[in-house]
Amino acid sequence: MNAREKCHQILCEIMLNKQYANLVLRKELNNFSDADKALMTNIVYGTMQNYLYLRYQWEYMADKKMPKDMGILMDMSLYQLIFMDKLPDYAIVNESVEAAKKLHKGHYASMINALLRRFIRDGLKEVEGSEIEKLSILTSHPVWLIQMWNKQYGYDITKKICQDNQKTPRLACRVNTLKTTKEKILFDNPRFMEGKLSKDALIYDSGNIADTKEYLSGQITIQDEASQCVALLLDPKENERILDACSAPGTKTTHIAQLMKDHGKIVALDLHEHRVSLIENSCRRLSVHCVEARQMDATNCQTYFEKESFDRILVDAPCSGYGVMKRKNDIKVHMESNDMDEIIQIQKKILESVSSLLKQNGVLVYSTCTLNKKENEKQIEAFLKNHEEYECLSMRTIFPFEFDCDGFFMAKLIKKQCCVSSEKI
Repeated sequence: MNAREKCHQILCEIMLNKQYANLVLRKELNNFSDADKALMTNIVYGTMQNYLYLRYQWEYMADKKMPKDMGILMDMSLYQLIFMDKLPDYAIVNESVEAAKKLHKGHYASMINALLRRFIRDGLKEVEGSEIEKLSILTSHPVWLIQMWNKQYGYDITKKICQDNQKTPRLACRVNTLKTTKEKILFDNPRFMEGKLSKDALIYDSGNIADTKEYLSGQITIQDEASQCVALLLDPKENERILDACSAPGTKTTHIAQLMKDHGKIVALDLHEHRVSLIENSCRRLSVHCVEARQMDATNCQTYFEKESFDRILVDAPCSGYGVMKRKNDIKVHMESNDMDEIIQIQKKILESVSSLLKQNGVLVYSTCTLNKKENEKQIEAFLKNHEEYECLSMRTIFPFEFDCDGFFMAKLIKKQCCVSSEKI
């Protein structure tokens, strides 16, 4: 199977079977050369990033409906024709037709050939419709999401989010100050640059960070700059007892440990056993020893711990992920407007379950990697309404276009020293 046929197989796994892009690529690219890996990664992520725009460019020409996997073959073929100038048109057409001949007994090969040749002859179709409809097609975000963002943040911010999601994300990492310093890494390796947002952040100019000696020796870990702001907001101190209620894979957990100089106790929870292993592996790689990883349902953790037994609590809640689509293009092709409904209820249950576990004057940080006020500001407002003992110190939304990073929300709450509830008469 050649590289482009494998790309098609991978895209079908992701788009039709709803597999995670990073996991499928990691598994399927092992036997290909570095050049092919780069080409295939470009095609897979680029096709997902632009899927609505690609469909817009060919579906109107089709006089009959094609099977879903044939539609994906058209998508990836047009992605190459439109966005990959170094590839000759005839080669793309020939390889796409040959791939089509091996599927569905070749019934759609002639149709694929005709559509691709017509596109080459006629060129791009001009995008029509309302302002929101055009933005949806041009940046491949569903209309319902753009309408929601437009209502919550206004059109200017919405447009900037959508356009930023079409860019290639920067390669960001966090210095592990338990082992080294940012200054030493910058001095030793010129491929690292200063970050913009977090004091412990570095940007890697190109290539695979995981192949560097700094990563392999545990001096750095891969983490977006906006994500690093969460532990900084929690502001943990040495010898405190901290709960990380939704920890896996442990990136923020190890950052908390680093800020505590690995002195104290962090109880790190995850619902699934295999993800608890990810936390433990991350701690070992970074030489973190103060973390106790446990398999536990965070929506019910109040039954396992004593009241007011933690100095600080982090709820990095499961969310819709609308802030990380630049990095995770598969979210674009999988998302549905009702996905958030169940997630919002889970977030609410987790906040409720940890609320009694925080000491008086303790700090609770709630964070998500989504851009959605229903999961963010509205979630905090609802929690405060039901918990007069808590006070919000700050709320912040980081938009991805501001610092060339992921989109994040974080809120810092404090549990007041005393709270006298008044009875309603």
